[in-house]
Amino acid sequence: MAKIGLSNLIWSKLTEASDGTPTYDGAKSLGKAVSANVSISNNSATLYADNQLAESDTSFQTGTITCGVDNDLDATFAELLGHTITEGGTVTKNAEDTPIWVGLGRIVTKMVSGVYYYKAEVLYKVKFAEPSQDDTTKGESVEFSTPEIEGTIATLANGNWCTSQTFTTKDDALEFIQDIFTAPTTQSSSVVGEG
Repeated sequence: MAKIGLSNLIWSKLTEASDGTPTYDGAKSLGKAVSANVSISNNSATLYADNQLAESDTSFQTGTITCGVDNDLDATFAELLGHTITEGGTVTKNAEDTPIWVGLGRIVTKMVSGVYYYKAEVLYKVKFAEPSQDDTTKGESVEFSTPEIEGTIATLANGNWCTSQTFTTKDDALEFIQDIFTAPTTQSSSVVGEG
């Protein structure tokens, strides 16, 4: 299996029930996908008895995801990070702003024996942090730079933190993500732009 592509970074605002059941408010595009780097931290505990390993436990603790996108749209990033944005598009950032919990999905294109497959993956609970900025002036040649935003991955109250499924078509993979993020008041998913 070879990973050969990434597309469709999709997010949706999370509302979590006390039992950990998530509901979302509809699929939204984070921007065209440039990169997605997931790093997982695990709990690790061991118990030795009679001079040998008797018990061991390795379980999910937390994680981070760093998303690179083609454009850090003010409206999208302001909503994710809890900033105020006017109808005219002016963003005001305040020290008391609180980022929201969201679900985050993506599609990874894979090739197995010359055949394309599309893995849809949804992180149930992510909170993004204010991104750093690194801007440079234009030189003799053009060099593209793209924004990145990092989020913390957490578990729902029921322990779930991720779900995924692999499909033979990209449309089916996209539908899998959109179905999870469908707002409870409607059964139709809005189609988000392909990355």
